[in-house]
Amino acid sequence: MINKIIEIINSCETFLITAHVRPDGDAVGSELALYHVLRNMGKQAVIYNQDRTPDVYTFLPAANVITNDIDSVEIFDAAFVLDCSDIERVGEEAKRIISIKKIVNIDHHVANSGFSEISLVDSGASSAGEILYKIIEKLSVPITKDIATNLYTAILTDTGAFCYSNTGSYTFSVAAKLVEAGADPRWIAVNIYEIKPMAQIQLMKETLKTLEIQQDIQTGSIYVSRKMLKDAEALPEHTEGLVDMIRSIKGIEVALICQETSGDNYRISLRSKGKINVEKVAREFGGGGHVNAAACILEGDIKSVKNKLLNAIKNSWV
Repeated sequence: MINKIIEIINSCETFLITAHVRPDGDAVGSELALYHVLRNMGKQAVIYNQDRTPDVYTFLPAANVITNDIDSVEIFDAAFVLDCSDIERVGEEAKRIISIKKIVNIDHHVANSGFSEISLVDSGASSAGEILYKIIEKLSVPITKDIATNLYTAILTDTGAFCYSNTGSYTFSVAAKLVEAGADPRWIAVNIYEIKPMAQIQLMKETLKTLEIQQDIQTGSIYVSRKMLKDAEALPEHTEGLVDMIRSIKGIEVALICQETSGDNYRISLRSKGKINVEKVAREFGGGGHVNAAACILEGDIKSVKNKLLNAIKNSWV
């Protein structure tokens, strides 16, 4: 499949690059790395995301080229859909994007729907960035400092700074090569993990007041309301990392965060230390992800939503 993807890159001239809604470090880093590769090859490329780039990733090389609007898709010879298990994950423009003649899907989610005939899906990979590295390496194009910085960010963030179980020896070997190519681990880590806006800290303070622990199923949960976001002058992206903080509590095996997106809808993020497969829990509610990190959307009041999730987690212990 890598050879087929390389053939598409070499034969096409105009590319659309996109990823899932609420883009994370893997999505943004992979998109920008591919953008630099294509541009360095003399190709035309446009990065489109439905949602704005989180401020934490605006330090990345060429982050300013990402657009949140798309006009005509007829101009594109091919589209790369990155870090998406299903085309619907790109958002409202999914139907128009899938109409592009050639769709290449690069993904590492176990529940990938196989929406594209040209797919490179490896659920054993740490990130979409790690898979993309294999393609770039076989393309035999120089990995510049900008490409290395973006790919390193993709891998760093999706492995939880190399702490998650999806981190293997190959992941470290790729990271090492990216550092050799110019990625600065300290500078990247500082920008991602050590420069937090006060609004995010204020939001963290408020959400921790909602912490509940169910000892019988070793689960910790927190809740983020729209009012909390407003009062803290925070953005939805500032909830990033909160669920991992709950998972870090001694004795907790599963952590979840319920974020209110509208009056009756909640975006759920789940994390596990390994004993519970949270991808199966999320899939039960139409979501998906990985064994130790998954997400879904539930409708209802906060009490009923949490009860559904806790019951599903309880059943997973059986």
